[in-house]
Amino acid sequence: MAAFFDHQYTWIKVIFIVTLLCFHVKHFSCKKHKHPPVVAFFQGSCGRDVCDQGCRDIDNGGYICECYGGFRLNHDGISCSKISKDMQLLQETHIERPDIVKIIPIDNDNDVHTDILLQPSNVKPSTGLNEVTFEKSVISKVSSQKNSQKLNKILDDVQEDLRQSANEVTFGKGDIKEVKSVGIETIETVTTADIGDENSSPNSIKIVTYDQTPEAPTLETDNLRSSETSGNNENLQNLVPNLLPVVPQSSDDSSSRGKCDEFSCLNNGKCVDDGTVFRNKVRCDCELGTLGSKCEKEVNIRYPRFYGNSYMALPVLKNGYKEMNILLEFKPVAQFGLLLFSSEFEDARSDFFSIALIDGYLEFRYDCGTGMGVVRSSGPVVMDTWNTLRIHRHETMATMWLNDEQPVQGTSLGSYSRLTLRLNLYVGGYDNIDQIQDKIGTSKAFVGCVEHVVVNDYKFDLRKAELVGDAQFGANVGECSEGLCDNVVCQNGGKCQVTSADSHVCLCPLGTGGESCQHVMDVHIPEFQGHSYLEFEGLGRSALLFLEIEIVLKATKADGLILYNGYTLDRMGDFISLALQDGHLEFRFDLGTGPAIIRLENRISLNRWHWVKVSRTGMEGILEIDDQVAAIGQSQGAFTQLTVTQSMYVGGHRNFDETSKLANVSQSFDGCIQKLIINNRPVSLIQDALSGVNIESCEHPCEGKPCLNGGECLPRKDVYTCYCPLGYAGNNCQKNTEKDMTKPRFSSESYLIYKQKVVAKKIGGDKIDIKFSIKPVSRNGLLLWSGPDIMQATSDYIALGFKDGALQFRYNLGSGEVVISYNNSRLFDGKWHNIHAQRDKQDGYISVDGKEIVEGSAKGSYTMLNTNKILYIGGMPDVSQGTLRKFSSGYNGCIQEMVLDNDFSLSLLQSADSGRNIVPCS
Repeated sequence: MAAFFDHQYTWIKVIFIVTLLCFHVKHFSCKKHKHPPVVAFFQGSCGRDVCDQGCRDIDNGGYICECYGGFRLNHDGISCSKISKDMQLLQETHIERPDIVKIIPIDNDNDVHTDILLQPSNVKPSTGLNEVTFEKSVISKVSSQKNSQKLNKILDDVQEDLRQSANEVTFGKGDIKEVKSVGIETIETVTTADIGDENSSPNSIKIVTYDQTPEAPTLETDNLRSSETSGNNENLQNLVPNLLPVVPQSSDDSSSRGKCDEFSCLNNGKCVDDGTVFRNKVRCDCELGTLGSKCEKEVNIRYPRFYGNSYMALPVLKNGYKEMNILLEFKPVAQFGLLLFSSEFEDARSDFFSIALIDGYLEFRYDCGTGMGVVRSSGPVVMDTWNTLRIHRHETMATMWLNDEQPVQGTSLGSYSRLTLRLNLYVGGYDNIDQIQDKIGTSKAFVGCVEHVVVNDYKFDLRKAELVGDAQFGANVGECSEGLCDNVVCQNGGKCQVTSADSHVCLCPLGTGGESCQHVMDVHIPEFQGHSYLEFEGLGRSALLFLEIEIVLKATKADGLILYNGYTLDRMGDFISLALQDGHLEFRFDLGTGPAIIRLENRISLNRWHWVKVSRTGMEGILEIDDQVAAIGQSQGAFTQLTVTQSMYVGGHRNFDETSKLANVSQSFDGCIQKLIINNRPVSLIQDALSGVNIESCEHPCEGKPCLNGGECLPRKDVYTCYCPLGYAGNNCQKNTEKDMTKPRFSSESYLIYKQKVVAKKIGGDKIDIKFSIKPVSRNGLLLWSGPDIMQATSDYIALGFKDGALQFRYNLGSGEVVISYNNSRLFDGKWHNIHAQRDKQDGYISVDGKEIVEGSAKGSYTMLNTNKILYIGGMPDVSQGTLRKFSSGYNGCIQEMVLDNDFSLSLLQSADSGRNIVPCS
């Protein structure tokens, strides 16, 4: 009989040890796996035939396969295999990562129970036992009961085996007086065995787990009176007196309640007791957005400061289960502290990751459920200085870069490679750090400042979520930049603004500059310095179906907003944006049903001028730069019209909280913008601006005013062209020309302007007659034009010019456009040719050299021509915009002997009101 009992006793001991050890792993196996890593869960969702047997969807996306009773999941994570009865018995008792294990020897004769609680070291359950922290304990005896000697022998052996085979499970000394009330559930019977002497009745041993619910037991010790809870008191009548939970003084005891009654916290702050013997005082834990001894101070947090008892909670990470890229910028002032943390459960007993300072070194710890990996920086962080940390994790592998050090790598243990996270992403600390200290390697929270938290290319906004940020809750968080602008004086109406955790800038109105806005300046080519912008009238409904924008720019940094126009200020609705993202040009637009994101594959070259063009027609957009292949994309949904009612911003924005979230922009452009053309209309970047901030003059030859005698300097990337007034010529307008020349020579950027009433009378009304001689050089160019100041598709106008070698006589009287075209290459033979153009009401014709005549007629009944009474000869200030792209440049060649209405001889130079770039014809 003794031999039989010893055999049964040994089997019970083995079963119990294996069961406890396997509570701490996801996959039921205590051996090293030689199989390929098992994927914890798969992307997608449960559907038909995705798993061999059962399937369960995961809250944060993905699914896992499960098996019916009597089967186990194979290493492929999908199929199931039948298991033996012994293995099935153990599998049925497997409760994944229990917090408390309870062993109940049951005496079948007198129904007297002996209860023993085994609590893993340094674990504080998140609910139900919130006020009880268990320190390391040693089980040495059982309360006096029948069979206690034999049961104590089992527990002693179990304890020793646990020390040898599961180092993470240890127990320390202590006494528990009693359990006042318990609400628990018996999970599974492991086995039955006779553990008494020869004369005793058979007994059974059960393993029970306490789930982390409010029904967990409340304990009473020598120093702490237990509270009454509802539940079944019959299961625990006598508690073993050798597992004492050491409970620090709680803020809920009578003395603390009295002190907190006298010390009230404001703004929903929570009064707490330090809970130490030597420092018996209360303080306030302040909600995110408040601070002070009684949480009386409101704090606007953008760059959070942590004090060692602080934390901030960001949203749960949704896309880091397989791969994770982390960027942190932080300034520490203490050698220890938790920087970043998230896990599957509150006590980090399963999947988790953490970044913490441990003795000045950074450690990245992560566990996919089957064993932790630790990556430690090769060198310490620099105290009280900004440090940059980058981490890349792919499945079980992780790499860490700290500042300029060489990367270090590590691997997590076990077979699982997917990381399940259900908790918020905590920054700077944790609301119950004692519960996870064994996992993260420290019991201290971070002390210092954090400026950037970027995970998988998403930059978290560290402001409160109810404003515009991502921070959902927190405690005792301050603002690193507090007081930076208190003693700063900005001149000429400038305002101080914080730009980072420890820097500021004066925002200087347009026309002023310098660190304190002390300079008054004349800007020719605007330079943007990362906190600048120009504000213009928005596009409104002028670009419903079509939009074309040309920009000439030179970037000095790889990120920044170039142009933005939105529909509302609440970050919703239609918008267009052009921005640099990590050196790549991105054109985005949203018509109301989802954005188009068009991105050039190659990064642009910094500190060089580039020509950029974006356009959209309906839902399709095009992005071009220099001579590279264009990128094409399409917006989502079915909407085709763009409405942007707010102001348009160039080079930045006054408040990025007013830009669409889908634009993904948060910082201003660094560099120069030389030219902006919208739908063929040049925008004067300084004269047309409604307002601007911190606009300096870009370094360029035009800033030195190289054009003499009133000439206008036109930048062309790194070089320039001078537009010379009448009477002057040369590269810098340094030469005098004849003012009475009869045969002026025009270039493609020349023109003469006539505003006299006598001239206007000859070109308007219901008739026109024009005679002149030409010697053309180029096959394209505007010879003559009269139209409105702002040209529309239905506007009245009259024009003569070359289009691809054809001489065109065009006009519109309000009911439709007519184009009369003469095409003969002999006009470009270098000789003079006589041109005669005539219109009588709707009918018109042109003849060349008095021989060939081409006729045409306008539609409709309108007969009168109504323009702005201004005549342009040889071109105009902006040909493409002024003619709605009917012509693209001015005339290149010579003109002489112009006669209007048969009897009015127009002296081309002497009668002109103004002009540019006119020289004598050779």
